Amino acid sequence: MQRTLSLEQSPPLGAVLRYFLATPVFALLAGALLLWQGAPALASRWSPSTLALTHLLTLGTLGMTMAGALIQILPVVAGLTLPRARSLAPGVHALLAGGVAALAAAFLFSRPWLFQLALVLLLPAFAWLIGALTLALWQMPPPGALPMTATVRLSLASLVVTVCLGALLAGTFAWPGAAAPLPLTLATDVHALWGVFGWAGMLLVGVSLQVVPMFQVTPLYDEPLPRVLGVTIFLLLVTWTVSATALRARLPWTEPLAGALLLAAYALFALATLRLLARRKRPQADAMTLFWRLAMASMLACAALWAAPAQLAGDGRALAMGVLILVGFLYSTINGMLYKIVPFLLWRDMQERAADGQRVPAIKTLIADQQAQRQFWMHAAALALLVAACWWPALLARPAAAAMCLSAGWLLLNLSTGLRRACGAMRCGAAPARVDANPALGRHGG
Repeated sequence: MQRTLSLEQSPPLGAVLRYFLATPVFALLAGALLLWQGAPALASRWSPSTLALTHLLTLGTLGMTMAGALIQILPVVAGLTLPRARSLAPGVHALLAGGVAALAAAFLFSRPWLFQLALVLLLPAFAWLIGALTLALWQMPPPGALPMTATVRLSLASLVVTVCLGALLAGTFAWPGAAAPLPLTLATDVHALWGVFGWAGMLLVGVSLQVVPMFQVTPLYDEPLPRVLGVTIFLLLVTWTVSATALRARLPWTEPLAGALLLAAYALFALATLRLLARRKRPQADAMTLFWRLAMASMLACAALWAAPAQLAGDGRALAMGVLILVGFLYSTINGMLYKIVPFLLWRDMQERAADGQRVPAIKTLIADQQAQRQFWMHAAALALLVAACWWPALLARPAAAAMCLSAGWLLLNLSTGLRRACGAMRCGAAPARVDANPALGRHGG
């Protein structure tokens, strides 16, 4: 049964909660940077402000959640044991947070010493995280977790490629006289592809195989999708890389073909997820359902935009595709999952600390779904403005930034409210709400 959880192996609340609370903080910083810089941050993918903004979103907003989710989900869902988990979580978090801040500042102010500082912080953070996860994934998982763990292993391999290429690129800025092993543009494209579609995308796919049926109370994904999708995406990434680096001059058609098939694979996943969400057992959509529908629609919109004629799509197409992937597909999914994962972790921690006979609040009372849905509409407005700003940056960059800041601040407020209510309930020693009977099967949601 894929929905079985090993709750006794759950790491301490403080170990992972810091990652999830950092997610809206970095999104808020990204929005503030866009508000400060305005149109130049969306004028070109190569501008310093664009690169700083991109890494605040990828390494900060997305990276924090993905690292925290793996530290939490692998022991609970896959039954795997992380080595030295108590020191792993705070150590990686501190290095990652400092490294992201240093890297964003390095891009923004073009200072070699800041790139050096970012490398000093980020390389140990990823080495520690990758090493611990590799040791954990070497264990034999329960049979029901095999599709998820297989895809997570491939996403971890993609992270290794991403980190190595990122370190080489950062090294060329940290030591300007050093020779680059690959052309800068090509290395950046390969780095971005493996980071977004490999590490982040495949991790989302792998986790979705468990999270969507569990929290949305849907059927399981139809076979053979869980078994073949991750492998297919990984092989397409390898094909695209070989095409871009070795075959571009002789066989120029292989690169766009591999890109089209890669987007088609993710579009297939989006359609399968939308189909599952349409078959969920609850008639009314909760906040997580809305976020996931928006995420899958963003993935389909990205694929449609890629297929659109260049004359029709205009100059903003490449940047808009990036916004749809990062903010629409990946961040929307993360935002929605936080409304399930964080209350569940708080509820679980209250259960463990409650005295005999003490009642803890129901999970759904920690963060009101109505508040979460209101934040969803602000997030959707921010996404729409960001996509439109790719074509009209002078007009819409700052309104999009303001909406993004409001959405991120609202998310942080909602998560903090859940934490405050949980702490207040434990201080009072009792709560009027009942204890949920079986949260693992999703009966705590809206």
